[in-house]
Amino acid sequence: MRRRLSGAIGILGSLTLATAAGAADLPLRAAPAPVFVALDWSGFYIGAHLGTVVDGGRGGTFASGDGGLIPSPNFGGRGGRTGNAVGTLDGRDLFSGGHAGYNWQTGRLVVGVEGDVSSLGRLDDILVSGRARLGFGTPQFLIYGTAGIAYLSQGGGLAGVFVGGNGGGGGNGGAVAGLGGDGGGGGNGFSTLTIPVSGGDRIGFVGGAGFETRLSPQVGAGIEALYHVFDGAPLGGFARDVLTVRGRLTFHLTPSDLTDPPREAGDSRWAGAYAGGHFGAAHSLSANAIDRTALAPGEAGAPGTRGIDGGGGGGGAVAFAGLRRKPSVIGGVHLGYNWQAGHLVYGGEADASFADNATFETLGSVRGRLGFLSAGVLFYGTAGVAINRDAGFRGIFAENGGPGGDGGGVLAPPGGAGGTGGRAFALRNRETQVGFVVGAGLEAKITERLTAGAEALYYDLGDARPVALPPTAGRFFTAGSGTEAFVLRTRLSYSFATP
Repeated sequence: MRRRLSGAIGILGSLTLATAAGAADLPLRAAPAPVFVALDWSGFYIGAHLGTVVDGGRGGTFASGDGGLIPSPNFGGRGGRTGNAVGTLDGRDLFSGGHAGYNWQTGRLVVGVEGDVSSLGRLDDILVSGRARLGFGTPQFLIYGTAGIAYLSQGGGLAGVFVGGNGGGGGNGGAVAGLGGDGGGGGNGFSTLTIPVSGGDRIGFVGGAGFETRLSPQVGAGIEALYHVFDGAPLGGFARDVLTVRGRLTFHLTPSDLTDPPREAGDSRWAGAYAGGHFGAAHSLSANAIDRTALAPGEAGAPGTRGIDGGGGGGGAVAFAGLRRKPSVIGGVHLGYNWQAGHLVYGGEADASFADNATFETLGSVRGRLGFLSAGVLFYGTAGVAINRDAGFRGIFAENGGPGGDGGGVLAPPGGAGGTGGRAFALRNRETQVGFVVGAGLEAKITERLTAGAEALYYDLGDARPVALPPTAGRFFTAGSGTEAFVLRTRLSYSFATP
């Protein structure tokens, strides 16, 4: 639990430290950031968050079992056992989403309401809450408690699949001088075993506390811990009682009491070249996306004891595919150029991202952007061409065991050969995919050169190539053919234009 909690705090820490470091490295000629005094927390806000389930979203470990020993015939070869694959299921320990709300402030007292929605992996697996907030606010800091109603919905489906090859048949016994040999034993086989997860809806309560600091009049960063209690049985590997911790990036749409004067109509502060980094989560929309595998070859059959005895058949292999149920962590860099005409901002951007999931080994795009400035915040839409290097698992294959050899016509060993054990394969198609990306985002200035933002992007990279199965007999399981993803990420950008 400590490891997960420290990871969650690190999410916010990296965001806050990166912002602070960027601000500290600004050239001396950069204009100072807007200064605000007596700024209260009243007004609408919207933002994005990335968090972790500290406890309650664990996965599990399952073993296929090797089928046990096969009794050996009197003289014929013993059949081989199946492989024993041990598979680990993906836990629900990462989520991302968005939040929005409204605050009222009287003196130091801040009251408000907030709603949020988070995806636990697939987009139909969601965690939602509607909460009241009560806190203490200064011009730059807000500490608050919060409580309300929580809703959990999970689509169910498969968490993992075992497939196994058939066992090989034993060899026939031979004969000599009227003495018949013993046939070999057949090998163990394994068919298919699926591990389902339950789906459904749960209603519960949520309470917790949080902290937010103002990086600028429009931008705030914070951390929040929420404890959820749901009715009914655990759902889809999600426990009844769940503690979550998340880092938040929030945009305040109606800040007041700014000392920074309004800009002229010809203001072009958003024009020019920029570069930066981004960090967030990628949610795979493809059916049965394989996250991890476990492979176990079958045992070879034993040869016949005498020359006239048949050999034992080989055991079938077993392979496991664990399906991805949580989002992937994704991060990367971007660069672009803006033009500005009054409140209208337009330009182009290129980016490259890298995920902890080989399906999105290198995800990039070249996009156009078109936005509108309101209350110091840039709201924009974006679309363009996407390219991805896919090196993820596309399937698993478990081979049948080989047949045992027949006994001969002499008593002297060796007898019939034992059958080969089946082999297990994890199948990949390493390919470059080209498709399209569309999305939207918002961005606000922290200083004259530094901006923070959040954006949501949908990628459609078409259908992956059909997986190539080995030219042998056995059982297999393949992932869905489509490669789609929804990405929610925060961004920090530095402008090279002269203020």
